[in-house]
Amino acid sequence: MLGLIAVVVGAYGGYRWGVAHERRAAVVGNASEVVLPVGGWPSGEVFGDGSVWVSVFASEKGFGPTDPANHKDGWVARYNPVTRQVERIPVGSGPIGMGQGFGSMWVSNAGDGTVTRIDEADNNVLDTIKVGTFPYQIAPAGGGMWVATQRAAVKINPVTDKVVARVTFRRPPHTEAASSGTAMDANAHGIWVSTSYGTVLRLRPSDGRLLKTIPVQPVPNSQPGLVAIQGNKVWVTNTPIRRTSGQEAGNDRYGAVQHLTEISATTDKIIRRVPTAGYPVAGFLPEHHTLLILGFDTQTHTSELIRTDWPYQVDTYIRPLRGASCHGIVDTHGHIWIPCYFARSIQVLPDSDPPPRPLKPGG
Repeated sequence: MLGLIAVVVGAYGGYRWGVAHERRAAVVGNASEVVLPVGGWPSGEVFGDGSVWVSVFASEKGFGPTDPANHKDGWVARYNPVTRQVERIPVGSGPIGMGQGFGSMWVSNAGDGTVTRIDEADNNVLDTIKVGTFPYQIAPAGGGMWVATQRAAVKINPVTDKVVARVTFRRPPHTEAASSGTAMDANAHGIWVSTSYGTVLRLRPSDGRLLKTIPVQPVPNSQPGLVAIQGNKVWVTNTPIRRTSGQEAGNDRYGAVQHLTEISATTDKIIRRVPTAGYPVAGFLPEHHTLLILGFDTQTHTSELIRTDWPYQVDTYIRPLRGASCHGIVDTHGHIWIPCYFARSIQVLPDSDPPPRPLKPGG
């Protein structure tokens, strides 16, 4: 979420934290919408095997969402997108990211440093694998499931459920130690990792060997949001930050310039930078010639839905959402599903075009 809820209460993002979809890009209209109570703090979202999967970081009982005593009761809510019926699957402590591969749904648990493997056929938990501190985004590549932890990319063998590779991220000179998790996605071209040091690393899918370091921010310290691959495009959110004191994510101050970065998966070159109306990015959905972006308004502490169309330099509209820390986007069956962490709910919107309305830049 924007830090690490961006892992706990700031970590944004999804499977591509907040980028799962079934068919096409969605656009949000003013028609009726549904708010589904979750019973806890939703922290990640993905579409897979005909269902909308939402990771729930902790329940509503007793303690606040950042209290360590409350992280043990995380689960995954599996929704039927037509009937809205839900099945609840217990996982590890503080689940956040999810990824589909090898007939399973894989869930990263930030609270205990594990990955839970769920059988998509019957929702049974097949295994729990220890991977390291603050696992976040997870995706298949090179015959295994890769997950980004706070300090390393870890590969899991799907046959044995054992860790078979661990590639530590090198910290450049004159940079601070990372205070949150790391974002990543994967395809046949590479494992793409957004670091806390303003760079994107391209790793070889077979063994994690470093192939390229791509600078995306002109500052030594940044907040990685999420990574999403769309064909031969790699989309990255990586926000400049300034630390006022200590190393805690709560002391971060975001830079003045906010954008998405589009990188070629074949040349490693930056194709374009997409402005986000001044908002730090909490999630996004790229598809065809449309980008839907979830922005976080740092002044009002609310979330905004932003649409921009190719070539992505002008915002089509900005729409306020019901709740703060909204960070995932799934498009399926004519609706967009957006989980909102602090509202403890999922906002379900029809994917019809809205009438024109004034833009409200901010953040």
